[in-house]
Amino acid sequence: MSMENRCMNNRPCGDLKTRSELDMAITKVSFAMDDTRLYLDTHPNCGEAIEYFKKLQMIRHQLIKEYTDRFDTIYSYNMGDSDNWNWNQGNFPWTSSKKGRC
Repeated sequence: MSMENRCMNNRPCGDLKTRSELDMAITKVSFAMDDTRLYLDTHPNCGEAIEYFKKLQMIRHQLIKEYTDRFDTIYSYNMGDSDNWNWNQGNFPWTSSKKGRC
């Protein structure tokens, strides 16, 4: 199975339906990228790790694009498509429509 077609729990990226599933997938792939980056700090010539990092980077980009397309901007770095600053409008990724939940 190819890494670029799987996102979380061995499910294809397109199968992630809810906001929380996408958020969890982004969190997991981000953690894997951080861990791989730390490995690469001590093994900078490891081609396998570099390829793995690139695959994770591609998956993360795909997940963030899907999240942004379906819900709201997840990072302020992705702003700039309009003439006004609307990062503070809409729901933040850590908010929920259910009362008392983060």
